[in-house]
Amino acid sequence: MPHMTLYAPDITCDHCIATIQKASSAVAGVQFIAGDPESRSFRLEVPTGAAFDAVAAALAEEGYPLGAPSDGPTGGGMAAGGHAMASMATMLPMAGAPKPAFKPAYRPEATPAGADVVYSCPCGSTTEVFHYDRSKAAQAPHACCNHQVLIAPDASARLRAAEGYEVIDVQTVTMPWGQPLEAAMAVRK
Repeated sequence: MPHMTLYAPDITCDHCIATIQKASSAVAGVQFIAGDPESRSFRLEVPTGAAFDAVAAALAEEGYPLGAPSDGPTGGGMAAGGHAMASMATMLPMAGAPKPAFKPAYRPEATPAGADVVYSCPCGSTTEVFHYDRSKAAQAPHACCNHQVLIAPDASARLRAAEGYEVIDVQTVTMPWGQPLEAAMAVRK
C-alpha cells in the first residue's frame, strides 16, 4: 500500500496530530503512521485515490486542510524507520547520480481517472504524457526514447530497482487534488 507524506499548514502541536490521526484512521483502509508538528507533516498508508479524497475532506472538516510542503515552516521531513527523511523537494540531485544536462518540466492536468502529467524529455520531446490512474495501487513507468518516468510516492526507489536504469532526476509534482508526489526520471545505463 502506498505511503504518503502529507502537509497541513494549520498543525501547531501534538493535539493537532492526534486529531489528524483520529480523522484519517476513520477512513476505510487508511492507516496513520506518524506525525510531526514541527514540520506540519504526517505519514499515512492510503490504498486508493478515493480514500485520499475522503481523508482530505475529513481533515478539512476538522480544520486541517492539506497544503504543499512549502506551507510548513521547514519544508517538511520527518523521521521514518530511524532515518531522517528529507522533503521530496530537496532530493535533487540524488547522491551519486550524475547531474542532468537539463531538468524535466512537469505539468499535471486533471482527468476523470486522476491526472495526465505532461513532461519534457532530454530527447527534445515536450509533449510526453504520464497517465496517473488513482484507482491503481501501483503506477507503471512511462517510456520515451531511452528514458523512464514514474510519478508515485516511491518513484525513485522503484526506478532504481529496475535493472539497467539509473535515476537522473527526482522532483516533487503537486497533483491537481493537492497531493505532492515524487516524479523520477531514469536513463538506460
